[in-house]
Amino acid sequence: MAQAARALLGLVALAALAFFGYTGYLFFVPAKGPATVQPSLEPAVGFPGSEGLQQVLDASSAELEGVGLQATLILPDGRMWTGVAGRAHHESGQPMTPAHLLHVGSVTKIYTAALVMDLAVQGLLGLDDPVTRWIDLPQAEAVTVRMLLNHTSGLPSYTEDGLFLFRWFGQPWKRWEPPELLAVIRNRPLKFPPGSRHEYSNTNYLLLGFILEAVTGQPYGQLVQELAGRLGLKATFALTYPDRLPVATGYDQSLFRLGRRNMARFRIAMETGAHAAGAVLATSHDVARFLHALMTGQLLPLRAVAAMQAFVAAPDEDVPAQQGYGLGLRQLVVAGQPLVGHTGTIAGYSAVAVHHAEKGYTLVILSNLSVIDQLGLVAKMQAAIDRLPVPPEAETSTVKAPAEGEFGAGTDRGTLEGVPLRRLRGSWSAGLSPPRR
Repeated sequence: MAQAARALLGLVALAALAFFGYTGYLFFVPAKGPATVQPSLEPAVGFPGSEGLQQVLDASSAELEGVGLQATLILPDGRMWTGVAGRAHHESGQPMTPAHLLHVGSVTKIYTAALVMDLAVQGLLGLDDPVTRWIDLPQAEAVTVRMLLNHTSGLPSYTEDGLFLFRWFGQPWKRWEPPELLAVIRNRPLKFPPGSRHEYSNTNYLLLGFILEAVTGQPYGQLVQELAGRLGLKATFALTYPDRLPVATGYDQSLFRLGRRNMARFRIAMETGAHAAGAVLATSHDVARFLHALMTGQLLPLRAVAAMQAFVAAPDEDVPAQQGYGLGLRQLVVAGQPLVGHTGTIAGYSAVAVHHAEKGYTLVILSNLSVIDQLGLVAKMQAAIDRLPVPPEAETSTVKAPAEGEFGAGTDRGTLEGVPLRRLRGSWSAGLSPPRR
């Protein structure tokens, strides 16, 4: 009866969202902090032949009636392009600029996964450690950190709980605290035995955020800013951020397409309710710099990046292009081309961040309209990228996933170029081992 009531409340909440405008996925706009800061950002730059990229962006914005778009491409030879199109604020007609920040939704999961992998490399946690080491969740005794990362935990998504949805959207001013979010799933049964299959669940990354905070003693938002700070990025935030940032206003298409709904009123509840599953706010420049650094071994040891690309089978009707899911990374095939990265759809915003698994470039596209065809736009940009003149000396530095095999963790430790290592049966690894099948 209780589950039926929760489901009914969920339907009521979704009906209300449809009426008031939000018809897509369920994420996030930011809570403000006390300071007043304008982030510095390198001016948008291009290079010979990049005009075709801007043409794709302009045409796509026009097709969507002036939707704001912001995109950044980083080529393996270091060339970078950033372009914008459309409006950052429809009511005033303010144009989108490279300095505007947008919500990236579930692209946040790459940041969360990178933070977890960093702790694993340092030996502060193990990927096969039980979640209950840090979180009191009785039904999760057999769930490991790795299972949270690749969505094989069996934990139901808290964003599908009817009562939570009813409160989440019914109280847009509410700041959700971690204990309240944990209470949503505390007594929910597992959907399947842990490790038996993949099913995307925002609960997994919510819990990873709590684990990060428990291990480090620092709030999630601070961890994200410190991670970005390693790369000199100053336009990346999560959960709290300075006042007066140039944040593009988010919009959603109404159910009956009678206009677009300004989603700013949901900002506080959306971000605090999202936490480590979808709270990052950034520019396309910052997201692209972050993902490119991650995938080319500039942020984490290459072995850790390879472990993130140990994909499990992950069919997903919401993302038909998805072939597998690793540790915070989707394995995608778009227009016949292999990509790794993530998509994000939130209240008022859409995002996609991908790295080409063979050609070595990184592409990020952000939008201030929820529920656009992110991967369709990626396919158009891919065609333009393939027409770019690429210097013959350019080399890719993509990290391939490790070969499949059976490994077991031991207790002996060593180091390799300053990276702490854990002894494995028959191999060495930077505190990491391939996932269990």
